[in-house]
Parts: sequence; C-alpha cells; structure tokens
Amino acid sequence: MMQQLLYAPEVRPITEIEIEDAPVRDTELALAKQLISQMSSKQFDPSLYQDDVTKRIEEAIQRKVEGEEIAISPSTPEAGAQVIDLMEALRASLAKTASKAPRAKAVVEEPEAPRELKSGQRKPPKKIAAEPETRRRVGKR
Repeated sequence: MMQQLLYAPEVRPITEIEIEDAPVRDTELALAKQLISQMSSKQFDPSLYQDDVTKRIEEAIQRKVEGEEIAISPSTPEAGAQVIDLMEALRASLAKTASKAPRAKAVVEEPEAPRELKSGQRKPPKKIAAEPETRRRVGKR
C-alpha cells in the first residue's frame, strides 16, 4: 500500500517494519519505480507540515479536561454544492483532445428504425454470445 504523506510523529524507521520476500514480475517493478519517481522529490521534510486534525482534537480534549463545555462542531452555514454542466465539460474535454490529436474521419451509421409489428407477431430473439461449456445445465445431473 502506498501513502503520499505521513506527519513526523507517524514516520517509523524501516528497521521496525517486517518485510517478507515476494515474487515480483519485471513489469510490476518497473511500474512501481515509475510511480515512486513521479511522486518523490529531492528533499522532503515532514516537520514542515502540521497535522491540523490531530492538533484540533488534542485542543478539544484539553478544553474538556479543564471543564469547558465543547461543541461537537462549530455552526457554520453550509455552502451549496457546485453544479457542473456535464455536457459543457464533455465538449471542453473533446475540444481539448481534438486539438492535440489529428482529426480522424469517422463513419457514423444510422441505426435501423424499428419495424412495426403486426398484431400477433413476436419480436425475433436477441442474439447472445455462445455459452461457456462449464455452465451448469438445468435439469441434468
């Protein structure tokens, strides 16, 4: 499992972690190295980051220990959800990819209009893929 950020008190030395040997394919190893190289930087100092959630919880515990009544959460008005126009987002995405790649001529076939059935006629059965041989047959044991 990969994690992107741990705070300084959460970082443990590698000697504390038991790692078992496991078979690894070359493609998996190459992918792992690529992910690590994309997510890593030359210099990282976890002490530069503060864990605000832990700090807020510890402060609330301290206030409770001192006898202060604490609220579950501050009452702030909730902002409305951001509404995204999906069609506009799709058009923008298509325009972006179309400008990068050469335009290929696509042949668009019109689907056949459904034929009207006379009364008493049935629709033809739908075509299905061949069933695998391992499927259990009903009624035969």
